[in-house]
Amino acid sequence: MTHSTVRLLAVTTCAAAALAVAGCSSDSSDSSSPSTSSATSSSASASTAASSPSTGALVPRDIDATGTNFTIADYIKQNNIVETPLKPGAEGAPTIDLPMPEGWSTAGDKTPDYAYAAIEYTGPDASQASYQPNFIALLSKLEGTVDAQALIEAAPGEIKNLKGASVVDERTTTLSGYPAYDIAATYDLEGTEALSAQKTVIIPGDGVTYILQLNGTSDQAQAEILGAAAKAIDGATISQ
Repeated sequence: MTHSTVRLLAVTTCAAAALAVAGCSSDSSDSSSPSTSSATSSSASASTAASSPSTGALVPRDIDATGTNFTIADYIKQNNIVETPLKPGAEGAPTIDLPMPEGWSTAGDKTPDYAYAAIEYTGPDASQASYQPNFIALLSKLEGTVDAQALIEAAPGEIKNLKGASVVDERTTTLSGYPAYDIAATYDLEGTEALSAQKTVIIPGDGVTYILQLNGTSDQAQAEILGAAAKAIDGATISQ
């Protein structure tokens, strides 16, 4: 199995309010929705990471466990579903191919232990950045009675529970023919106005359900960098 991915929301410039979901997908049928639902995040429930160019491993952003929005993690717990985080090459798991955006590279030993894969921006101006744009991919196997639609409805909750979260756009969509949910928002990351773009994909398997999530993070100054990468990896494919 190769690297994992998922087309994340398209990010606009800072002045234009930062993130904009979807639109760029050529094989996705997107449908905007103001969203009344809730949350997201699978087992590795937690999720994205961010780091400065010179620091070590990417670290997960803090998720407010007491947030009011229902999340995928909540759904898993309430329904006694067994969740197993997966790595590339896991037996029986779908193969996820991720195009590498120009100016980005694999995170290598900076990839979090819980992640399926991670990439970070290493372009010409990366050394001058105070906050390194990155995407972290998570893939989990869910065993038990799983309602795919319920997972989609719970998908936006994790992002909405971030401190000071202000949703820019969100919608149901697809990736490689599988149902997905996109959400983009600005939020307060330890005093920095950060951008978060997340796509959650539900993949039915043989007696199990797989959930793929790609989390992208940058600060306002690097919104265009994150957006260009999101557009490039829109060509991600999933096969079983």
